[in-house]
Amino acid sequence: MKFWLIIFFLTPQGEFISKKEIAYKDEASCYLAMDKVKVKRITQMVCVSDDHYRGRKQDPGVPYD
Repeated sequence: MKFWLIIFFLTPQGEFISKKEIAYKDEASCYLAMDKVKVKRITQMVCVSDDHYRGRKQDPGVPYD
């Protein structure tokens, strides 16, 4: 199943600027990529299933953006 890493870019005050979505072949690959992101203090990141990304079924504990 495909998973998506969604990176939200924020100002230093926490205001939303933009987002980037990157597809991965599985959940483990998504979380591995998340760990490698170097600018964590001005981002928020989440890995979600393809169903969540496409709005078919919400992942538990992850709100739709």
